[in-house]
Parts: sequence; structure tokens; C-alpha cells
Amino acid sequence: MAHIINILIGFLFLSTFFGLENYHISIIISILIYIIINPGKFNFLKVFYKLGINIPKALYETMMLPILKKELIESEKYTDDFQMLIKILTITLTPKTIVFDHDNNFLYIHKLDR
Repeated sequence: MAHIINILIGFLFLSTFFGLENYHISIIISILIYIIINPGKFNFLKVFYKLGINIPKALYETMMLPILKKELIESEKYTDDFQMLIKILTITLTPKTIVFDHDNNFLYIHKLDR
């Protein structure tokens, strides 16, 4: 079921570029991209869910940004590529943190704090 939903999400994004009258192009491209990405590697529904949860947090942190004074550099451990993708997206989405480097096991984060 998750495979069909991932293809439909790809179709919805691509239909904005090609239009609904060329739906067959959108379906073919979304299926090809889905096959290339390797369906077991990334679960895009989980990515969209995490982003949907973190958007209100990002809006709140935007309002708090002018009162933050201390800068920190932290490292955060990750285990696989999917976990790294989730962490980079959620960290970069928030306005007070940004990932500026990574190596085999760690992400290095620049953070503003109180």
C-alpha cells in the first residue's frame, strides 16, 4: 500500500509541472523515479509526516529568534542514510539550527540558544 501512495504523491507533484491533460507523462516519470530510488530505502510518507509535525515548531522558533544569544556547535549521530535525510530536513527546517557538515557517523549542527 505504501508503494502505491509513494507513486501517487510523485504523480501529484509532477502533475503541477506537466498539467492534468498530460497525466500519462506524470505517471510514467513517477514510476521510473520510484524504481530508481529503491522503495525499501526511503519511506517518503514518513518524511512528509515528520515535516508536517515540524512546521509549527519552525514557526514558533522564528518568533523566538531575536532573543537567542548563544551560539553552539553540536554533533548528532546517525545510523543510516534515511535517518540522516530525516535529521537534515528537520534540522534545516527550524530557523535556529542548520547542518553545516557531516562525516560517516555524525552531523555537525550550528545552533542558536539562550
